[in-house]
Amino acid sequence: MKRFHHKYTLPAIIILLIIAVGLLFTGLMNFRNQTTLPANSNSSAIGVELNQNFGHVDLHELQANGISFVYLRSTQGRSYFDDDYLTYRDQVLGTKLAFGTSIAYSNESTPLEHYQFFIKKVGMNTGSLPILIEPAVSDHSLKYLKQMAHFTRLLELQGKTVMVEVDIKYRKYFPRDVLFIATGKQEPSRLQYSFWRYTNNGRVKSVSGLEDGVSMLAYNGTVSQYKQKYGQLTQ
Repeated sequence: MKRFHHKYTLPAIIILLIIAVGLLFTGLMNFRNQTTLPANSNSSAIGVELNQNFGHVDLHELQANGISFVYLRSTQGRSYFDDDYLTYRDQVLGTKLAFGTSIAYSNESTPLEHYQFFIKKVGMNTGSLPILIEPAVSDHSLKYLKQMAHFTRLLELQGKTVMVEVDIKYRKYFPRDVLFIATGKQEPSRLQYSFWRYTNNGRVKSVSGLEDGVSMLAYNGTVSQYKQKYGQLTQ
């Protein structure tokens, strides 16, 4: 059996191993504590989508930790209204965060029923960001897409800018001025998509309640474009 001839060699190796493991653990913890950012992207503004499932989230902490905008979940169909929407909408006025309103579009209500319930609960104060319409179902039939498009037209008649979370290949079914938001890990085309939902399992550094499972979005344009449309960045 090979022996170490210097009495300090083995202890030194053990110490180095302990240090290496410690650095690896520290690096892993620091990674987990960082805000989840898009891969291979220099996005100008980062945002999150909030709903009642997170409990209370301090919007000033969001602002202090590099978040520039929030989307607030509002309605789905003709009966669901997020319990925290109005609270967050009031609180965001005391921050520099831009905000927008998101709607989950159901296949169990008509476009008019969606619209009437939304106006009743939310009204016209929907924020400076485009209203975001998200599919509440995974089966995007032609009938479903056309009904969603009808709903967007009803909102546009009220002077609202609308953005839909469907693939750009369905553009022909929607009004000409409708914007699109991309999903997935790959950075989307800036010519086709205005925003990017880059993860549904993100985290925000140092913000209680947002340690995981956070839907995170990025503005898919330049800093100057974001500032011109929605205000200053908070980073």
